[in-house]
Amino acid sequence: MLPFPNGTLQLYEVEQRVTMLLRIQMNTFRATALLGATLLLGACGDEDASEASSATSTVSAISLFSTRVVQEEMVKPVVGTGTIAAQKTTDVGPLVDGIIEEVFVRVGDRVSDGDKLFKTRDIEFRLRVQELQSQHRLAEAEARNSTRELERIKELYAKGVSSVGQRDNVQTKYDIAQARLGVAQARLDAARQGLADTLVTAPFDGVITAQDIYEGKFMSTRGGGGMGGPSGVVQVMKIDIVGAIINVPEIFVGQMSVGMRARVYIDGIDGVYDSVIHIFNDKVDPSTRSAEVRVGLANDDYRIKPGMFTRAEFFPPARDVLTLDRTAVLGIDGSHYVFTRNTAGRATRVPVRVTQIDTGRVEIIDGLDDGAEVLIGPSLSALVEGMPVLIETRPGETPISTAGVR
Repeated sequence: MLPFPNGTLQLYEVEQRVTMLLRIQMNTFRATALLGATLLLGACGDEDASEASSATSTVSAISLFSTRVVQEEMVKPVVGTGTIAAQKTTDVGPLVDGIIEEVFVRVGDRVSDGDKLFKTRDIEFRLRVQELQSQHRLAEAEARNSTRELERIKELYAKGVSSVGQRDNVQTKYDIAQARLGVAQARLDAARQGLADTLVTAPFDGVITAQDIYEGKFMSTRGGGGMGGPSGVVQVMKIDIVGAIINVPEIFVGQMSVGMRARVYIDGIDGVYDSVIHIFNDKVDPSTRSAEVRVGLANDDYRIKPGMFTRAEFFPPARDVLTLDRTAVLGIDGSHYVFTRNTAGRATRVPVRVTQIDTGRVEIIDGLDDGAEVLIGPSLSALVEGMPVLIETRPGETPISTAGVR
């Protein structure tokens, strides 16, 4: 230790003590300030959280109504489209080869069974008939003569005047004459039939819907007009009964059966035609994925025309389905959903699968059960998952308890 005078040593110790006290006071102040800042920041955080919580708790509930899923027995029509077809359609051609000499009808004419349609030139057929008539008379004369000779030779043979050989010879001549008469008769009948076939008549009651050949055209029974031309002179349709040929999507084929009730609508004709399925084609067209059904329709006034576009509704047996108000369903195809209210009174989004029934209802396929409460109302589109919901009761309506959500 360095030697200090007594007064100097005392002064140095005082200065050291003062410096130490100042440092202690400074540290104490810093600690106090830090603690105060920490407490202040904590107080601010609590205040913000309290304000946020207060803001959340003050969000007003959205007022909506509620509806329910209802199970009901429903007959959902199966709809298909198609075309009207005639009961029968025939392209009537000539029965014999020759030149078309006269056509007695025109397009639009109504004909009855047996009415004249057209005629093939018949001069050659008439001459042929005359020729064969003469041959037939000749054969008849020969047959009569052989018959008399046979009777006479039998008498002579019985008296022992003629021999067995003579009798057999006359018998042979008789058989030949009878055969020739038969051939002549057959040829004459064929010629007469050919002459009759030059006149063609309507095969049934109907209307003429086409004429492909006019007078002067040679027509063959084998090749029509030749060179790939039409085989018919006129077309006849039987339309006092017509058929609605309807294509039904293959997904409904299992519901269709002969005798099922049908309702047919035809473009351009007011009114509805009630009928049943008369024919069901078991084949499904792989290109259209549809099956063909045929519905017969009475058409005594010929008002329905073949080729008209038609739409039909078919009514399979009734089945139990879950239905819901269409306005309660939100979203797009493949992503439909509804809102329900949970026990905390907040909105819950529920995915559903639906199919359209009509303009006001949908069928619930999956997602909800019978009696489930579903939110509905003008503010539904503004609803978000978790938002508080206030369900208002419509006049005369009983509140619905939450149930039925899968």
